[in-house]
Amino acid sequence: MHLFAMKKGFYLSLGIVLLLDIIIYSLYPLFNNVQPTLFGLTEFYWVQIVLLIVTSLLYFAVGYVFRGEKS
Repeated sequence: MHLFAMKKGFYLSLGIVLLLDIIIYSLYPLFNNVQPTLFGLTEFYWVQIVLLIVTSLLYFAVGYVFRGEKS
């Protein structure tokens, strides 16, 4: 029973992270602009790069929290 609860917590955390990603990425029309630029990239592209880094960190955090769990 305890193992099932840990697995359930992992999937719940992963689902929340996925939902957060979907919500953030659905806001693309808000920053589909040419200005401001950062290192020569328009806002649309550098925001995507930042979101990619944030998404990777969120997935890493979920994996780190549950790294000791046995399946």
